[in-house]
Amino acid sequence: MQSAQGTHIVIDKLVNGLERLAVDGEDKIRSANFVRLLQRLGFSEADAVLTCQYVDTDGGFRVSDLIRWMFREDCSCQVSKDMTALVLLESGGEKEYRILPWPNPSKPHLVKYFIYKDQDEVVVPGMELEPTGRGFRALQRLPLSLPSAAEIASWPLDLSLPQFQWNKDLLDKVRPVSAGERPWVIVLMGTPGIGKTYWMKHGTAEQKKAVDKEIGRILPWDNIFFKQIDDAIQHGARAELEKLWAECEKIEDPHECFRYYWSSKQQIFTRFAVDKPDVSESNPKPASYEFRLGVEIVKKLTQPGQLYNVAMETTGLTPGLVKFGLTAPHYAEYHKLVILVEMDDLEQARTITHSRLIREMNSCSMLGGEQFGKYLDVIAEKAKETFKVCEELARTKNKELDDAGSGGGRWHTYHLKQEFGLDPAVQQRIDEFYGLR
Repeated sequence: MQSAQGTHIVIDKLVNGLERLAVDGEDKIRSANFVRLLQRLGFSEADAVLTCQYVDTDGGFRVSDLIRWMFREDCSCQVSKDMTALVLLESGGEKEYRILPWPNPSKPHLVKYFIYKDQDEVVVPGMELEPTGRGFRALQRLPLSLPSAAEIASWPLDLSLPQFQWNKDLLDKVRPVSAGERPWVIVLMGTPGIGKTYWMKHGTAEQKKAVDKEIGRILPWDNIFFKQIDDAIQHGARAELEKLWAECEKIEDPHECFRYYWSSKQQIFTRFAVDKPDVSESNPKPASYEFRLGVEIVKKLTQPGQLYNVAMETTGLTPGLVKFGLTAPHYAEYHKLVILVEMDDLEQARTITHSRLIREMNSCSMLGGEQFGKYLDVIAEKAKETFKVCEELARTKNKELDDAGSGGGRWHTYHLKQEFGLDPAVQQRIDEFYGLR
């Protein structure tokens, strides 16, 4: 097995090697130099040449594109400006997860990556690689080709256009709050696969009344616009997803198929929800597609005199993102509610998300996010930390409002613990996919 330290040394050597080969100080590398570097890192000459044929453009490559492309078989790597890496630190038998800049905080392209282990299980960076003896070899299949962040930034976001009919359909199911009624903004956070969406859409009246009772207010549960990142991705990236499902149908080996699907879906989510074009004179504050679309949707929902109740869901990985959303000016007069959703057994969540990704391939439809595996443990811990930040923020904001004698919207928090049995069909789908039945 390769140690965590060894893994970082190999990757650092690759990154440093790529930077040293850059042409005239630019973020570009000549093909011949890249082939030699790959051979030194354990690629066969044939694999190295094949790699170059896949990604060569105009006699060279961007360093960021090469790093993204190369970690595709043993790793799925996403490169995006201002991204960080989730690293597992081990000392004296103790394990600690930290968010750290990687590989170098002074470089513009920081890498966030995940490592495959144990039949498609995904573990976070820093944990040991399976001893394949192959090093970082070329993926046998071309990675999914996606439009650039700059191209996506040129797409129109007029919600009256036909491609946003899905948003109009959601809006038609709710109504603005009545005159004199204070609207609500709700954030549900927690690990994927634990039923956040299901609870919001199909939770029982008793479950919703339990929330009302604890926070001392009656919420309009039947009149809330549920804004989800999944809607933005599955409709905005529809062409890319359909291309991905078609490619997966051609892959016979289930392990290769799953890895290709998961890593490509990660790539799609990163491109549409995280990546943003470079700063320019015409676009001084660039943002991702999902962020820009979200701004347009929220504008529609928070027009003066026509306010809607809004609910959103997130993993809770980033406390600042939750705080930024809730403290935005357009929610100034809203009541706020942050719900931490937790599950009694995270192993069930790992099984559910694994099975859900397989079901997506089987049905050619997107049913949820892209995270699964041991990474869910990390999300669960970070969500708890973010919820604590929100609890303190709620206390501070409510005190400020009370001290000022303000009648403005108040802040509330609620801890929802999910307990439900695992449908046998969930595990059965996984077993059948891998031919274990």
